[in-house]
Amino acid sequence: MRKGLKVFLIILGLIVAAGVVIGIDVYLSYKDVQTKVGEFSVGTASFVLASNNESVTISTTVTTPKLGYMPKSLRLDITIMKGGSQYGAIQQITIKLGTSQLIEYVVEITPADVTIISTGGSIAVSVEVVATPVYFGIPLSFAAQDLGSTDISIP
Repeated sequence: MRKGLKVFLIILGLIVAAGVVIGIDVYLSYKDVQTKVGEFSVGTASFVLASNNESVTISTTVTTPKLGYMPKSLRLDITIMKGGSQYGAIQQITIKLGTSQLIEYVVEITPADVTIISTGGSIAVSVEVVATPVYFGIPLSFAAQDLGSTDISIP
C-alpha cells in the first residue's frame, strides 16, 4: 500500500471519528434541553439611569444548564421594541452554557423619553430575545429559538 493512501485513510478515519463524537454530543445536548428546561432562568432586571439621562443600563443574571459533554455557548440577540418599532440597535451577547452570568444591556434613550424619565415618569418597552446555539464558535442559525417578548417599564 502506498504511503499517500495510508495518510489519506488515517485522515479520513479521524474525520469520521470526529463526526461520530460530534453527532453523539449533539444528540445528548438535544436530550439535555428536553430534561433540563427548568434549569434555564433569568433573574430580576435592575435599571441604572446614566447621569446624563441619555441611556439606561439593564442588568440581569442568566443561568443555563450544561448540555452534552463539549463546551457550548448561546448567543442572545436582544431587541427592544417601543410602540411596535425597534428602539435602539439589536445587541448580541454570548453566554457560556453551564454557567450563571451577568448580562448588561445598554439602551440609548431618545430626547423625548429623557424628559419623561427625568420628570419621574417611565417608558414601556418590550424586550424580544432570539437564542442561537454556538458550537465550536459557529452559530447554528437553523436552531435559533425565539424566546418571546417581555414587557418592562424603564423608570
